[in-house]
Amino acid sequence: VMTTAESFSDEIADAELLVTCGPGGVGKTTTAAALGVAAALAGRKVVVVTVDPARRLADALGLEEGAAADAPHKVTGIPGRAGSKGKKSGGASAKGGELWALMLDAASTFDRLVHEQTANPKQAAAILENPVYRAISGSLAGAQEYMAIERLHQLYTSGDWDLVIVDTPPTRHAIDLLEAPDRLIGFLSHPVYRTLTVGQRAFARVTNAAASLFLWAVRRLAGPQIVEDTVEFFRSLANIEPGLRKRAEEVSVLLRSDVASFIVVSSPRAEAIGEAEHLIGALRDGSFPFAGVVVNLVHPMPEPITAADRVTLDGLDGGPLADQVAWHDELTELAAAEREEIAELADLAEDVVVVELPLLAVDVHDVEGLLGLADQLAAAHE
Repeated sequence: VMTTAESFSDEIADAELLVTCGPGGVGKTTTAAALGVAAALAGRKVVVVTVDPARRLADALGLEEGAAADAPHKVTGIPGRAGSKGKKSGGASAKGGELWALMLDAASTFDRLVHEQTANPKQAAAILENPVYRAISGSLAGAQEYMAIERLHQLYTSGDWDLVIVDTPPTRHAIDLLEAPDRLIGFLSHPVYRTLTVGQRAFARVTNAAASLFLWAVRRLAGPQIVEDTVEFFRSLANIEPGLRKRAEEVSVLLRSDVASFIVVSSPRAEAIGEAEHLIGALRDGSFPFAGVVVNLVHPMPEPITAADRVTLDGLDGGPLADQVAWHDELTELAAAEREEIAELADLAEDVVVVELPLLAVDVHDVEGLLGLADQLAAAHE
């Protein structure tokens, strides 16, 4: 069921960046992969950045566990179509589109960013070999969200792809992803960061005047080396601060540009709908290009029982048929409640596309299943 006269066919054909976001456990990764399949079928060269996909889906996408998964892998089994619209290949192509996939590795993306922004290998090593950096590069609060967007920027600016799709990390507050570039800019301007990156003499004056007791306590609790490593880490960051600030500003602009589209993925559960509604508001408040909503895992609406049959069935005293009637009534009530939730979300979404995808008997775990979802996401409403 599609509540508007269009599907995501325009975004699949024309967007250069697609970002799927929403709560965890709603099929966001599968939706991102299906959008990639649809774009490849439309003749585009697509890369999908996934975040911790289910193992069977990862296998279908050719993603092996380990560092190798951070590099793009070509997905096999996508039927080729003539008349490619690939921009990077210079127009029409007889061999059709391609789908590639990779898993987000926040630590590897952080390392790549450091290499890109440092002036020489010595500066890069000063950061990469610092114990504090090694401890936080993959687990720093907000690092995964920011690195998802950083990886999107790296792939987009490479010029190798017609379309980059990012399946964002599932977070309780999905807005963290949208604010990540702005938070980095704020961090680089924070007085504590500015203090830690000033020259040695100025730092000594600051610590002697205002923080000697604090540093003494930290040294007693954690040891002097961690204090020195932390100070050295922040001083090393100062070497790449201009590049980090510039990159964050570029990413912030890119996410709000007309080449990007954000698709919110939800399920019909009340808590997921609530988070999706919050995210839609954040997208609009932040001037991000909001393209539409996918509501996944929707229960089917059973055929109604006629009034005549109801009279007969209500007289049952038990047994398998009575159990089936009770199950039918429960499913009808659940499906109706889901549609009320979806209707509220559709009202909030207003003039954008809202696509419902049914709850399937088995999880989508192979290319064949993705092809079926791709058709539903790309097909115009009749």
